[in-house]
Amino acid sequence: MPTLTIDQLEKWYRKRLADKSKDFVKLAERSYKAVERSLKDVEAIAKELKEASAEEDAESTGIASRFALKISEIVRDFDVKKTITYESTEAMQAEIQRFIQELWGAGRRWIGRMDKKHKSSIKSLDVYMKDLSLEMKKIGKLLYDFSWLKDLERIEGRIQAFRELTLGRENFDEQVRQVRLKINTAKSESAVANAAYEEFKRSSNVAELLSVDEESERVSSILRMKLNPLKKQVKAFLQKDTGIRVGASGQKALIDYFEDPLLAIAQDADGYASLVEGLEGLREALEDGKLMLKDRLERRAIEEIDDIKNGSLRDLQAQAKALDEKRHRFVDSEIHAKNKEMAAAVQEAAKNLEYHCSDLLRMRDEITRQLEKIKESKSRIENDIMTAFGEQVTVDVGVTLEPILEKCNVE
Repeated sequence: MPTLTIDQLEKWYRKRLADKSKDFVKLAERSYKAVERSLKDVEAIAKELKEASAEEDAESTGIASRFALKISEIVRDFDVKKTITYESTEAMQAEIQRFIQELWGAGRRWIGRMDKKHKSSIKSLDVYMKDLSLEMKKIGKLLYDFSWLKDLERIEGRIQAFRELTLGRENFDEQVRQVRLKINTAKSESAVANAAYEEFKRSSNVAELLSVDEESERVSSILRMKLNPLKKQVKAFLQKDTGIRVGASGQKALIDYFEDPLLAIAQDADGYASLVEGLEGLREALEDGKLMLKDRLERRAIEEIDDIKNGSLRDLQAQAKALDEKRHRFVDSEIHAKNKEMAAAVQEAAKNLEYHCSDLLRMRDEITRQLEKIKESKSRIENDIMTAFGEQVTVDVGVTLEPILEKCNVE
């Protein structure tokens, strides 16, 4: 069982194919020569028509000359392959059929209007066309008898496709190298941005600003939790026309408190009067049965409204206002601007690194798919050769893509 490189496989295959197809080529060659002779004969008829039409009147000369020119054109368009294969012989059969159809198509237009002196030329043309038809039938029988050869010839295309699959190694290697360079650069930039930001936080009072952010998030979470039991009821109240009128500040509060509770309560007057105004309208709608909610939801809502009116959010409002005041002190400061700039730089560096790492993983998937295609193609060629020639051959792929695949791991 020989082990062959792709180059060796091509030579081996061509030799075996030549042995298998020699009888076909020998028989097909006769038809090729016969077709070439017929084409020369037809071209000679065209020449005769041109020469004989020189003595005719203008109208007759035009008709014969046009037909002769058309014959010459059709002959020139006939594509006779020099290399004889099953595929080229199939094409030859199709070319003969096209040639006959085109020539007689032109003949139907011109022959009936030509001078009778061309009658012998047309008869000769008819004979040559019948010879071509006969040769086309011989080729059809030959193709039928050697139909198995078509599958053998297809193996060459698969070998070429297999070669193309294996030629992508250098391209993949360069692409991976470029991406890894970008990843290393992105890692370095990310490390520099993080180190600079950490040093900035250590050497400035930005920690106070960051603590404001953390505390704001904590207070906001508590507010959302306390307002959550009223979320469905408020939504129903805002969407349905209950006939109960609430002032503009109350309506706005019912919207703002459920979008950004921290900002809403910090901007509301002490005692969150706007929120209470809106909730009073909700309570009236609930007590009048205008919202048609389940008893459990109505009772829970009324209890929560009472708690809020009695000051359950007062401490949270005080904290929110204090945080808002601190934040405003920082907004126009250089530290705030610098912190925002450096935090954005850290985030951008992280995104850039993530992008290049994702690109490397995409290439890993692409190489993996390519390896699968190589494996499938190798197996198919080996099976095709066994079926076609009865010989077991192992294809040596050579240096493959596995080493490049190992470079695609993201640490």
